[in-house]
Amino acid sequence: MWKSAKTVILAGLALILVGAIVPTQAATPEQAQALAEKAAALVASQGEKAFATLSDPNGGYIDGDLYVVVVDHQGVVRVNINPKLIGVNMWEATDPDGVKFTQLAVKTGDASGIGWYSYKFTNPITKKIQPKRAWVHKVGEFYVFSGAYIE
Repeated sequence: MWKSAKTVILAGLALILVGAIVPTQAATPEQAQALAEKAAALVASQGEKAFATLSDPNGGYIDGDLYVVVVDHQGVVRVNINPKLIGVNMWEATDPDGVKFTQLAVKTGDASGIGWYSYKFTNPITKKIQPKRAWVHKVGEFYVFSGAYIE
């Protein structure tokens, strides 16, 4: 009996170790949309008070390569996975193809309140520039978005 229990324990530990070593699968556009909608609901109910939760690595809005960004109408970053970007005006920032991605987010949000747009950005996990498809939801004066890196 002890040998059997020992085997089960070792098998369980092996699964835990394998899970810790194998990277999580990249997020899908649908997961990005769901996260952006969840974050938009929080911003709608709490306003700027939501920003601390959205930026907190343990707040439930950052998971691997999936995270939330919030900018205001001037393009100033209010929420980001990278704390160095909070407060930075990204209005004129471009991707490698010259796409002004902050302006595109604002334009998309202003056009219909919600929608998809695409650009390239550095994946925080791979550290490589990759195509990204993002979902934006306008909430008052803020634009809440999340995107999935496309392989």
